[in-house]
Amino acid sequence: MAILQNTETIIKIEQLQPGVFIRLDESWFNHPFLFKKFKIKNTAQIDTLRSLGITEVVYIPEKSDCLPLPLDGFEKKPPPQQAHPSLPQEDPMLQLLWQIKKERIEKLKEKREALRQCTENYNSTVKDMPSLMNSIISGSKEAVINADTMVSGIVKKFLGDTDAVMHLMNTKETEESIYYHSLNVSVLALMLGSKAQLTPAEMQNLGMGALFHDIGKNRIDKKVLNKNTPLTKAELSLIQLHPRYGIDIVSKCNVFPNDAAIVIWQHHELCNGNGYPQSLKQEKISKLARITSIVNMYDNLCNSADPEKAMSPYQALSYMYTKCQGMLDMELLAIFIRCLGIYPPGTAVLLSNGVIGLVMSVNPRNPMKPSLVLYDPDIPKSEALIFDMEDEPEVTIERNLKPEKLTPEVYRYFGYSGRANYFVDNNNPAKNIK
Repeated sequence: MAILQNTETIIKIEQLQPGVFIRLDESWFNHPFLFKKFKIKNTAQIDTLRSLGITEVVYIPEKSDCLPLPLDGFEKKPPPQQAHPSLPQEDPMLQLLWQIKKERIEKLKEKREALRQCTENYNSTVKDMPSLMNSIISGSKEAVINADTMVSGIVKKFLGDTDAVMHLMNTKETEESIYYHSLNVSVLALMLGSKAQLTPAEMQNLGMGALFHDIGKNRIDKKVLNKNTPLTKAELSLIQLHPRYGIDIVSKCNVFPNDAAIVIWQHHELCNGNGYPQSLKQEKISKLARITSIVNMYDNLCNSADPEKAMSPYQALSYMYTKCQGMLDMELLAIFIRCLGIYPPGTAVLLSNGVIGLVMSVNPRNPMKPSLVLYDPDIPKSEALIFDMEDEPEVTIERNLKPEKLTPEVYRYFGYSGRANYFVDNNNPAKNIK
């Protein structure tokens, strides 16, 4: 047997038996299986491989339940042939597998189109943000109405009859980058608000308050806001004025909702009384502000101004749960964690079959079974496979992968900058794949 990288070994097809974990070196499009790496479940799979004309596969010992069968002279004596062997196209198991894969390929195309549309909507919203923000700063009532309409569209996605799916958006640094945080906080807040069973009116006020929670920072010098070195006491005091500046700005519009304005005023209050500007304790803090406080902290941890300090989504949730006891509303935080699952969008994971994936979407019905984009260097990244974990229950997430452990090739393949930005739609065509 030829020895490959690590302990992988080339074996004959005749050596296969249920429990042996293999890798196919065929292109994904040239075989009917969902993955190139999988554990043999039954003899029917072996027959299918044989019917494809495959004579050798790669055996992966560490993932196998048993050893391959010994050669026992297979190389000298071929296995007996059936009197009337079935042609590959006549093999009913093979036909079924190809049919299932064809259906999944079609669903994959639909999902790519849904993601493309979601990305267009996201980019359009981000582009609208600068003029919207500036108009509100100037006191425009019309801008408040326009913002209210935009937020209403997102709220409807969360309150609609169909599943709202939150997607990871791959973005590049642009002049609109400063607005990513505002949009992230609004989308995340509405996701949490919907699961916390807020009323439609509360959702609308939450979305408006979260979208403009940092509007007061427009009155602070960007050199201070973007400073990577430790802030002086004076600089910290200046930044802590942004809730007050925010209230001053939106009050000039007259029509800005009061409950949304309270979110702007209180989003840095902490439940233990150590926040600002009023050092309020939990019972005095608006529920909408407590929601915004959670998602604001989460996004700041994931998308730190200093990339060296940025946490993965997985790390951020772990940090908030273990280090922020008493600071945040823990009941709401628990709901937030359930919404995102243990593996939020932007988390790189290793699957039980050895495949690397990047979590792209939360499954609202089962957050433990997210949608992933899979790394396969043999497939062009423009055609990268999107895998819904509900499709293959036997495949599980083995562990999350720290970003620094990923190779540059994997990052380039995913097209992921390391910045986690989110948007939502309620078009989930892949949910019906069987």
